[in-house]
Amino acid sequence: MQDKIKIIFVDDEIKILDGLRRMLRSMRNEWDMTFALGGQNAMDVLAEKSFDVIVSDMRMGGISGVQLLSEVKRRFPHMVRIALSGQASQEAILHSVGPIHQYISKPCEAEDLKKTIKHVCSCRELLMSDKIQGLISQLESLPCLSSLYTSLMKELQGDDASIEKAAEIISQDVAMSAKVLQLVNSAFFGVRQHVSDIRQAVAFLGLEITKALALTIKVFGHFEKIKLEGFCLSDLWEHSLAVGEWARNIARMEHANPMVVDHALISGMLHDIGKLVQAAKIPHKYQKVLTLMAQENLTALEAEKEIIGFTHAQIGAYLLGLWGFAHPAIEALVYHHQPANSPTREFSVLTAVHVSNVLIHELFSTDNKHGKTEKIDTGYLEELGLTHRITAWREACPKSLKVSC
Repeated sequence: MQDKIKIIFVDDEIKILDGLRRMLRSMRNEWDMTFALGGQNAMDVLAEKSFDVIVSDMRMGGISGVQLLSEVKRRFPHMVRIALSGQASQEAILHSVGPIHQYISKPCEAEDLKKTIKHVCSCRELLMSDKIQGLISQLESLPCLSSLYTSLMKELQGDDASIEKAAEIISQDVAMSAKVLQLVNSAFFGVRQHVSDIRQAVAFLGLEITKALALTIKVFGHFEKIKLEGFCLSDLWEHSLAVGEWARNIARMEHANPMVVDHALISGMLHDIGKLVQAAKIPHKYQKVLTLMAQENLTALEAEKEIIGFTHAQIGAYLLGLWGFAHPAIEALVYHHQPANSPTREFSVLTAVHVSNVLIHELFSTDNKHGKTEKIDTGYLEELGLTHRITAWREACPKSLKVSC
């Protein structure tokens, strides 16, 4: 019999906790639920008992929800952290890199809360299985978030975030500044006049693209010394930027909410980060993957499973989980080759990244040296009622997305 998921719900209003108890009574056979009155009570309970998930209100007296979840992240990094809040103004902050994995707006329906917890836990179980943990533990080290990116995130989350402050932070890193200027002047962004000032570059790109670029540039920089036959870092860089940009455009075409649009951008840019980790940390095995893909005309996932035992999609999602990214971004990475395996059945970050990845490969793959060309999962899109949109997405995808590096 499978162990119950252990969940602690936290609120400083007893009526809210009583309402949650009644609302979730039907889940007693699947969940082991504890209800804590306020942040301090929650910390006391957490000191005595381990949990898989914490669901906390944000506006509480004493220890606030952000403080509580930040402490949980520090002391119990394995726990899934979900925020409940009626403060719409905080939604963007809660969705960003930080102590929150998922955000649920109050008031919420019982089914929405159940679905969110189930989805987050299913993704966690996939990534935290003993097999994945054992295999990933073979990797000597994994990259961490750069101090520049965390400083930029902290600045952009403030009420007084500005282009000037973002530009000031980026200017402190000479290599970062050079790369941002190189990119903004490339054909990828289509600037008509040469941009030579970081502030101008940030103003043109916008804060969200700047944030995504800052992380992507640093992550790729961590692996710049990779030397493998059949592996080109600049090609992967160009592909990743193109997928991120076009995933964002697809999300906009579908009139997705701003959080989905932003997550589509950064998830698309980072969707293949697992390949970088494999190439850098287990190069001999990854070289065999590349060889097998070319010789047997296999997909990356097929070759990785045969040679390594786990995939770049799982590594990438695992890494985003370590960094504290929200669930939609993690889900997009782990399922971007197999979207039908996701429990989500509506247009999401995953949809945008999956379609964008396939379309960009269609545009720029001229031979089979990188293995079998993947196709859009039409069965998955049919379930979402979106197969009629494929032609529009394909026709709107500009042929000039490739970056000139």
